[in-house]
Amino acid sequence: MSGANTIIDAHRDNFLVVGQSHFNDMVWDLTSLLNNKRSGVYSMGRLNFHLLEDKPMIIEPIKRYFYIRLAQVKPLTVANEYASLASKLVAFLNIEGLHTLEQFNTQRFMAFNLWLKKHYYTNERLANNMSRISNTLLNIISVGQSMGFSHLPKTPIVLETSLWEWWGANKQGRQTRQKGPEDHGIPMSLWQQIIRAAWDEPDISQHIYGGKSAGLFRVNNAKFGILIQALTGLRISEVLYLKCGCVEKDNKGKYWLNAQVEKTEDEPAHHQILIPQSLYDLILRLEVLTQPLREEAQEKTYLFYLLSHKHATGASDQARQRYKPVPMESGKWNAQFLRPFLKRNNLPFTFQNSKNKTVTLSSHCFRHTFAKIAVADNGVNLSVLQTHFKHLSIEMTAHYVNLTKEDLKRSYLEGMIEGNSLYAQGKEGEQFKQKINEVKTSHNINELLEELSKLFGINPLPFGLCLYDFKRGHCPNLGVQSCYLIGCGDFITNESFLPNFQHEASLLEKHIDHCNKNGQVVEVKKSLFHLNKIHTIVNFIQRKD
Repeated sequence: MSGANTIIDAHRDNFLVVGQSHFNDMVWDLTSLLNNKRSGVYSMGRLNFHLLEDKPMIIEPIKRYFYIRLAQVKPLTVANEYASLASKLVAFLNIEGLHTLEQFNTQRFMAFNLWLKKHYYTNERLANNMSRISNTLLNIISVGQSMGFSHLPKTPIVLETSLWEWWGANKQGRQTRQKGPEDHGIPMSLWQQIIRAAWDEPDISQHIYGGKSAGLFRVNNAKFGILIQALTGLRISEVLYLKCGCVEKDNKGKYWLNAQVEKTEDEPAHHQILIPQSLYDLILRLEVLTQPLREEAQEKTYLFYLLSHKHATGASDQARQRYKPVPMESGKWNAQFLRPFLKRNNLPFTFQNSKNKTVTLSSHCFRHTFAKIAVADNGVNLSVLQTHFKHLSIEMTAHYVNLTKEDLKRSYLEGMIEGNSLYAQGKEGEQFKQKINEVKTSHNINELLEELSKLFGINPLPFGLCLYDFKRGHCPNLGVQSCYLIGCGDFITNESFLPNFQHEASLLEKHIDHCNKNGQVVEVKKSLFHLNKIHTIVNFIQRKD
């Protein structure tokens, strides 16, 4: 969400509407503005001002600040910023005996930071979280002062250093960049134990035989979630949001998984993943298994469900109603599913990484491990992994396999040197090919790699390498991820990127069939142009092979 008009859609009773709520309501419901419309995430999309009702003078400036904030960032970010600050601010005000922010001078603001550090700062990894909470309060005061909000201090808060530096957040960031990305990949021996234990566990964890909920059962969601994530590299949220009918088998005998990717896109993006038959069969089994739960659930399209219950209203004995299946959310996956799974299988909660550091085993470690296995063990090109992960930059993918930016450039250059079918169609590309031939006859590859980096821009792309030197100024094609589609003379590629081209061609062919069926003539012509370009490159590479 990037503009106020997308957030505030109407006036009602002389009050601005915020999402599904009035500005003056004590709860702002922003769930209608969230990309994900699942029921459980609604609790994460609300700003509950009842937390502040004992201190009415701080409600107005806070409301006005977050109202402005909604026009700057995503609604879920606003809800998270408020939730992180509200309870801690109220607790501190109670300790200090304050009912307004008017007495918040620089000294008291720093006292708030010291109080946060004493009561909530338990390890270095929390530095960023604590600095964000403190920075939110600082922004409420500074923005409010500039816009004339009531019940705020008259003098500005002046800091000798930034909050990020005070908390050490920037310092940690610099240290991480100097040492390279952290390694969160699970050791192979432990990884194999986890996968084996997941396959061995039963599909159903509990049957309900009596009472109002007779006939229902709890699916072993840990088993299915772990295996799907391990075999696809998807985020756990993307796994839990899979829908019924998400797998298919094409006419070539390949198996595909259709998922929705939300984190790296402004809007949820469709993502199709090639999967093994074992995973295809597993998901079909889960689909059949959860059919009875889907029939009773309000939202009937998902694969993963929890059984929740409510007390019957007005019942003196607080009798429980029949369990109601609801879609699962990812927020408590580690605590409620992954760690209990590890415990019952006598598996450790932590492991030592390649740098001999202790890492807590979480769902995101599965994504890192998938990436490391794909690149290190199976020889998957990093750009293929980028396409698989739907990352916006190759540097993010490199982070998952513990590569620095320089390591990444070197990896790409070495791939070009070792390849046999270099495709180029411009002056820069031909010069690069000439240099590559020189490199192949040399014993000192390190020096020539350094020379290539000086002569050309080395910009990794999902389908090859961009040679444009950005020191010359702004590239006219900057921002276009697939430069090969527009015939850029600075674009080069070789056979190591062939799987990416073939996957892209497969997706375009499906898109063209869909457009033909719906009479979208212009879109068909555009897609055919791109497809022909891909076929040209693929044919060149395969002919050279």
